[in-house]
Amino acid sequence: MKGWVLLWGILAMSGTYAAPGEPVVYYERHSEGWFWYQDPEPEPEAEEPETPSPVPADPVAALSAFQEELEVAKARAILEPTDENLKTYLRLNQLAMKRAGNFAQAWQRVVWTTPALDSRLIHPVNDQAVQVFNDEKLRLVDGFLAKTARSHGLFFFFKGSCPFCHKFAPILKAFAEAYGFHVIPISLDGGTLPDFPNPRSNAEVAIKLNVDTVPAVFLVNPRDRAIHPVAFGYVSWSELRRRIYTLMNGQPPNPLLQAQLSGGQIDANE
Repeated sequence: MKGWVLLWGILAMSGTYAAPGEPVVYYERHSEGWFWYQDPEPEPEAEEPETPSPVPADPVAALSAFQEELEVAKARAILEPTDENLKTYLRLNQLAMKRAGNFAQAWQRVVWTTPALDSRLIHPVNDQAVQVFNDEKLRLVDGFLAKTARSHGLFFFFKGSCPFCHKFAPILKAFAEAYGFHVIPISLDGGTLPDFPNPRSNAEVAIKLNVDTVPAVFLVNPRDRAIHPVAFGYVSWSELRRRIYTLMNGQPPNPLLQAQLSGGQIDANE
């Protein structure tokens, strides 16, 4: 009897008893231990408001700061090559190379997928594509020069005693015949050339055009006497072609030479 009273007292003290009609489940709650102490339920923590992402810094300033940090680390590693200084520099250098690699990959991806930004479509680098590009350009240049020859002529200044003039004369003659240019040869010393046996002798025009080097070639429009210096000294066929094409595409005539020729005695139409 005393044992039952003691047991009921323990149950009353611990609060582990069942309401009328409800079974006692103390044996299922043995993990509470012998002291029957329970911590209160923790209060839910208030959720911190989300902070907005920081505004990105000026990219130019950020890049400059990183480059400066890299240079400082490099200088420190060179002047004081301790393990720590070298590790710092190597870490920054690896980061720089990683960023450079990422940039290069992104560059290629954008160029490959955006034809308008791919310069290889305009200036190809593949050998076969370069050949096609050069052939097409040559065809356009040849057509342009043939058209230019219908409205322009060439002044050719030379000396009979000039070996470079003798070497250059057959190139100029063949070039003019290929595109249809009319050439007016002008001898500065009264001499002749096999390819131009009947030159003009007019030192005045040479003086007006400041011709002090031979052979010299000028491109002249006989209608308005617009003039372009083309070449001084020996040049090749391809160089003549390239120079005339370049001069006639966006290069205005020399107004000073045009004024000097306005009263000249040589007519490019002759």
